[in-house]
Amino acid sequence: MIKIIISFLTLILLTSTATAYDETPFENYNIRQKAMGGTQVTAIKDSTAFYQNPAFLALEDSFKVAIPRLSIGVNQDLLDKQSTIEDLMNSTDESSQIDALKALVPSAVNINASILPILTFTKKHFGITAFTNANIIGDILRPTSPTLYLEGQSTTTIQLGMASTISILNKDIYLGISPKFVSKSIIYDSSTGEDLFEFSQTDLLQYINGTQELNASSYSLEGFALDAGILFPYSSKRIEGLCGVTIKNIFSFLEGSKTVNNESTTFTENDDFILTVGTSFDYNFPIIKKFHFATDINLIAPTQSMFKRIHMGIEKKLTPVIALRGGINQGFIVGGFGINLFVLKVDYAFFAEEYSGTLGDDTVKSHTLQVGFLF
Repeated sequence: MIKIIISFLTLILLTSTATAYDETPFENYNIRQKAMGGTQVTAIKDSTAFYQNPAFLALEDSFKVAIPRLSIGVNQDLLDKQSTIEDLMNSTDESSQIDALKALVPSAVNINASILPILTFTKKHFGITAFTNANIIGDILRPTSPTLYLEGQSTTTIQLGMASTISILNKDIYLGISPKFVSKSIIYDSSTGEDLFEFSQTDLLQYINGTQELNASSYSLEGFALDAGILFPYSSKRIEGLCGVTIKNIFSFLEGSKTVNNESTTFTENDDFILTVGTSFDYNFPIIKKFHFATDINLIAPTQSMFKRIHMGIEKKLTPVIALRGGINQGFIVGGFGINLFVLKVDYAFFAEEYSGTLGDDTVKSHTLQVGFLF
């Protein structure tokens, strides 16, 4: 099974929801944002993450470069059942393998990988960035005859950002726009046209034992979209903060083609329009000093659940090297930390998100680790 998952992940990263899930996530977050509850409108650490809010480029006063940072994430369910998975992979007896498969039912599968950024250049009022992320989601179901359902896709984005400052009633307001090129690679079954692969018990055993190869096809969607952002700074005796708005996919047009049974079909689709408001601020407490707080609310998003629209986060820098983070994403407690050794940066996040319209129906909890160098 791990071989199947690794093969899928490798394929979609190089070429670039299961049926139980009726609402897949509509936002992508970097690892710091995951640890801070998915806050991203004003909680950006620096302008190299302007893809979340291009208005931050108006605050930049120097030239910056960010080089590749690789992150890998695995869901809690797979980690909890690691010993059973090892028994399945190491056994040579078919009866023992079937027992191990049945012991895995039910399980959720969620593995993600990203290079965020691939490369970023920013200076005052302007930036360019490229990043990619890949995700596999699925389920192991049917205890009498274990079946693995998997979907996978990767998205590569090249994004420009431009920002300016205007003054209203002697208050500075920062405005930004960000056109982007989006390329998606999606795994599908070329015999049915479905973006879902189904592996029966027989398929799984044959693949694990090396008597069957993974035969997956992929199709691509490519096109353009436009984002925008606004920032409003504010301050008081103990507080210094920002309010903001992000608008994702004001315009979105993607086109692709899919071949099913040797017949090719061209189609178009749009990424979801998302409108989010948020605020973040630094607050200086007596003795324990500065904390960073952030809150976002998705006003327009592809979900009916109000709880799925709420994100809250907090960050405390203990030393110049170590930062602790925590938050609430869609009602779930999340958290993590960052270690900045200047030449080496290591970040960890425990993240939870809901793949259903009702909280608690299809919750996926995952652990993500990111490593970066120099910047």
